[in-house]
Amino acid sequence: MEVCECGEKSVAQAIEVFENSSLPFKKSKKLVTECNKSCCRGALLKIHDMSLYGRYDYEEIAFVIEQRQERLKRLNEGNE
Repeated sequence: MEVCECGEKSVAQAIEVFENSSLPFKKSKKLVTECNKSCCRGALLKIHDMSLYGRYDYEEIAFVIEQRQERLKRLNEGNE
């Protein structure tokens, strides 16, 4: 599952970045997204927090990503 369209990274790639980085969240997030946008901040913050504990809840990550996609879909429908 893609975690961010900007950096075209999957959840697994984002986990790998956070696990292999000792940088603070904001800088590690930039390695994943390759941008300064906050569009996928929620999912990446979850992954970052989970990486600190070494345990990942993939259902929760997918839920956060799906919620964001639903919000975007509703916003796009409202603009048409």
